[in-house]
Amino acid sequence: METTDFEQKKSLWILLRSFSPAQRQILPRLLTKKDRILLLIFFTTFIISFGYGVRSLANQYSVPIPTGGGSLREGIIGIPRFINPLLASSDADRDLTALVYSGLLRNDGKGELVPSLADRYEISDDGLTYTFYLKDNLYWSDGTSLGVDDILFTLSLVKDPNYRSVLRPNWEGVTAEKNDDKTVVFKLTKPYAPFLENATMGILPKHIWHDVLATEFSLSEHNLRPVGAGPYRVVSFEQNATGRISSYMLEPNPRYMPHPPYIKTLEFVFFTSAVELQDAYQSGLIDSASIPGMITLPPSDASSVLSLALPRIFGVFFNQNTSKALADEAVREALTYAANRAQLVESVLQNQGVPISTPLPLKTSTSSLPFDLSASTEILTRAGWVDSDGDGIREKEINKAAVPLSFTISTSDAPDLVATARLLQEMWRAAGADVRLSIFEIGDFEQDILRPRKYEAILFGEIFGFDPDPFAFWHSSQRNDPGLNIALYTNPRADMLLEQARTQIERAEREKTYLEFQNIVNEERPAIFLYSPYYHYKFPSAVHGLGITRITNPSDRFGSIHEWFIKTKNQWAL
Repeated sequence: METTDFEQKKSLWILLRSFSPAQRQILPRLLTKKDRILLLIFFTTFIISFGYGVRSLANQYSVPIPTGGGSLREGIIGIPRFINPLLASSDADRDLTALVYSGLLRNDGKGELVPSLADRYEISDDGLTYTFYLKDNLYWSDGTSLGVDDILFTLSLVKDPNYRSVLRPNWEGVTAEKNDDKTVVFKLTKPYAPFLENATMGILPKHIWHDVLATEFSLSEHNLRPVGAGPYRVVSFEQNATGRISSYMLEPNPRYMPHPPYIKTLEFVFFTSAVELQDAYQSGLIDSASIPGMITLPPSDASSVLSLALPRIFGVFFNQNTSKALADEAVREALTYAANRAQLVESVLQNQGVPISTPLPLKTSTSSLPFDLSASTEILTRAGWVDSDGDGIREKEINKAAVPLSFTISTSDAPDLVATARLLQEMWRAAGADVRLSIFEIGDFEQDILRPRKYEAILFGEIFGFDPDPFAFWHSSQRNDPGLNIALYTNPRADMLLEQARTQIERAEREKTYLEFQNIVNEERPAIFLYSPYYHYKFPSAVHGLGITRITNPSDRFGSIHEWFIKTKNQWAL
């Protein structure tokens, strides 16, 4: 009876195992060519089957987990100037600052403030004392130990008016004390409801900045070559032929707590316009970007676009000290009715936003003002603004001099703002106003126009926190730089309400106070509020772990970037 091939192989395997090592060495010489081929086939089949079995077992009883690796190239409109939490004023500045620096707390991207440098914190019953306990083994990215002295140093710079920090208003009336190397206590003179958001401020390293004078602070090289305790550290940056920064390269900070980021390389590429950014994305030069309303993406990309509503308000703010026409309340009221907000949202934002006619992003708010050109022209005529020479521009005699209804809107070269300004120019021309436009590169705009308050009207945006606090935008103490009261607004009652709201812990009570403040501003019309755009963030489908659901400004998207990952590895399930 003939045996099968399988039985022959089995017998051969049993026979082989019975041989001594010396016998196995001479075995090949004893086998026929056919036997050697059969033996080779057997061993090859065995190895393949064993490998497949191990792989199947691993897939069945293991799970993929994030691991280090991969790279992300992100495009940004604008040029970084201040990678410094005390000075950052543009999206480019804030994005890099959020990656390089850490605060006591951070926004986790889901609307929660969670510990970062702090391990935990306590709040006294009266809301006047906040005690933060630092984590163990905190270090700057250069290896220097980080402690309470760095926090006290940073706060001293914020509170010193000579350093001109945009964050100074949030720290008025706050003192800090060192209990020990790991415990810092903040004491407030009166309750301040949004104080925990202050604790997200990035901390500066004292050993880097302590010799930098106030007059040199904004000019220091450390603003472009920062050392922080954030998830990433700067490796290098490149400049083009004109000296403009074109890109930044970052790598994980190995000392970041709770763990270094997974994505190995971040490259930020900077563009001067939305058109440049869109071209770079479509040609594959960048993987991700914050998307202005004027950029369109292929429908296939919609699944990897994050869309969120942010507490931002854009509007035209008036400097009544520089324009006789804008100093007339009737003119400001007429311009309010002549602004077609719905058209702006549709044309400029591609319906990716909502019309706004109030100074605060409150859920409980007064109704939006309608577009009414006839009401606008009637208000102007009744107030004495008429087109006496038939040139389409209204005039009025003020102090025996003919004053034309004419003014200039200044804004940056951001595409959404330029498009908005041009539409407003047409809308207000229809009401009889001669509106001129002055467009500036963002750096020149901030330095030469915004800060010295050299404008008649300015088209700009305001960014609020989770708990809107408009103090810095509207309190009379903030009229001069670095304050953000760009309408140079002054009203004692409004000041009192802003101060009062900060001390009200109950949200409902605070919102009631803000509504009264809002009504005062709406009556006096120091600005015309236009819209609040949605925020869109395009990211590649290969990036996982974002978990972003609620942020207050675009840079908050990086609050949990240490959890983002591209690469994975298998780990046995427990």
